Amino acid sequence: MLRRPLWAAAARPALERSPLVSITQVQRPVRRELEQVQVQLRELFRTPIPILNQVGGHVLATRGKKFRPTVLLLSAKLRGRLSADAIVAATVIEMVHAAALIHDDAVDKSGLRRGLPTVNGLWTDEMAIIMGDYLYAQAMATLVRHQLGHAMGVMARAVGEMSCGEALEFQYAYDPDVTEPQYEELIFAKTGSLIGAATEIGVGIGRTRDPRMLERYRRFGDHLGTAFQIVDDLFDYLADPQVTGKPVGSDLADGKITLPLIAALRDATERDRKTLRALALKKRWTPGQWDRLRTLIERAGGFAYARRRAQQIADQARALLAGEPRGVARQALERAIDYAVARDH
Repeated sequence: MLRRPLWAAAARPALERSPLVSITQVQRPVRRELEQVQVQLRELFRTPIPILNQVGGHVLATRGKKFRPTVLLLSAKLRGRLSADAIVAATVIEMVHAAALIHDDAVDKSGLRRGLPTVNGLWTDEMAIIMGDYLYAQAMATLVRHQLGHAMGVMARAVGEMSCGEALEFQYAYDPDVTEPQYEELIFAKTGSLIGAATEIGVGIGRTRDPRMLERYRRFGDHLGTAFQIVDDLFDYLADPQVTGKPVGSDLADGKITLPLIAALRDATERDRKTLRALALKKRWTPGQWDRLRTLIERAGGFAYARRRAQQIADQARALLAGEPRGVARQALERAIDYAVARDH
């Protein structure tokens, strides 16, 4: 059964935006371990099947910032030195994330991700499904081989929740009546659940078996991931395509109704709401229509509300770190929160 996000009822005043932080600053305490993750990824992507090697090589060459393995390693580092098991678990998290993105691109028929060709764009949707399935299987087999039982249970839960998130995305597609709680349930499942799995596994590998501590760090990651996704959804309207490698409006064209639009439809005047609904349900816009859509969302406060909501959830994540002793790992996790809500891509 899909877990409900624990912050859904929160209502707080507007907060200041976090300072701009680079991913390099977040990763500094675990830079060497992330290099070992990359080495393990290359080994695990190697197969006796030439076509899988070709596809896997492309996936490795186009991997992103490794945010999920980073927060796993930082969570493990809260309790001292990082073990080999933490590096294995961080590798598995990145494999599962890669598999989910490969499947997501195939479902969305996306030819580009971050400005680079997707697996389905270079090969076929069928090959993308095969590659994603292979990575899921390799990830679970790796956890079994290293006898990481707790991590295996957490990952099984997270993959199930991510699948529910994909299903909800279909259910709510092109539906301008989607509510904010429904939206948050969806993005929690699609994004928050895997980051929550990363932080829970990290703390567990850091030799913590206290159920309350594991739960606290799962919630920390759930919050962090959900704030991260709200900011991602703002990019669909406001980001520079040259920076993100993704055309503006592509998610909306695929029927994804996200928080800026949900808030604007809720708070707009009746006249503006009618125009917004008509524009939002288009699959293509002229430059003038797109500017009009963004102006109406801005006028109704949709962008400002989404920014505030991301910051509210991020601050809830920050509060969960309050009991941790000061140190480089805690400081880097706090920077990860700042990065999630203040990045530009």
